[in-house]
Amino acid sequence: MKRIESRNNPTIKNITALRDNRTRRKEHLFYFEGVHLLEEYLRSGNVPEMLFVREDVIERYSVLIQKANCEVYEVTESVYDKLTEEKAPQGIFTVSRFLDNIVFVDDEVLDGLPERIEGNSIMLCDLQDTGNVGTVIRTSAAMGCDVILCGNCADIYSSKTVRATMGAMFMNGVYICPSAESAINSLRNGGKRVIATALTDKAEILGEFDVLESDCFVIGNEGKGLTESVISSCNFTTIIPMSGRTESLNAASASSMILWEARRGKRF
Repeated sequence: MKRIESRNNPTIKNITALRDNRTRRKEHLFYFEGVHLLEEYLRSGNVPEMLFVREDVIERYSVLIQKANCEVYEVTESVYDKLTEEKAPQGIFTVSRFLDNIVFVDDEVLDGLPERIEGNSIMLCDLQDTGNVGTVIRTSAAMGCDVILCGNCADIYSSKTVRATMGAMFMNGVYICPSAESAINSLRNGGKRVIATALTDKAEILGEFDVLESDCFVIGNEGKGLTESVISSCNFTTIIPMSGRTESLNAASASSMILWEARRGKRF
């Protein structure tokens, strides 16, 4: 175990640079904090690139550190303060390579996207809140559904998104596509129905039509919803029936209802 006492240490500078999305993409590295996330990460069979552990918690987390089986740095409180973004950090900071279950879709992957996705899935278009994206991934994992992120969605490797998934992103299938329309066309060409959640004149009410086991539901931006181009690319639209006491639902809440309806009455 190596020890770092200087906040200006080159390794510390390199790790703090990972706060920038472009650096994460370039280095294929991301980070997260906390005991629970590390436990879930290890449970999913992943191996960290390195750990940074605050000197006062080395003994407390000795078993977990040993399980990580990677390079470990013991750091002073001052050094850890430079690394952390948490208000009440537990003192354990993990750096990882990008995950194999999170796929950046290129043309080759796009052609085979329908075969890669088994069962129901949910597509997020331009969903920019890290909490919403993370929560949808967590709910999707619970319901056994893959997630497709399209357009200008929050970066899945942002520490805030990682935290919001509560470890679900370490195992669940996630596909990142530049274009929603191209992803929708690929799924439809592969025989899957793609259903937009949008208020239109012909929108079908969720719960009043049969959901097929391969259906993909599309959720739009928190404020603007789905574009006309995305809606027209889908098979049809659906709306969630509501009492009228509110105009709309939070994107993560809407996704939870849709995913539950997709799985309702089916065996896991």
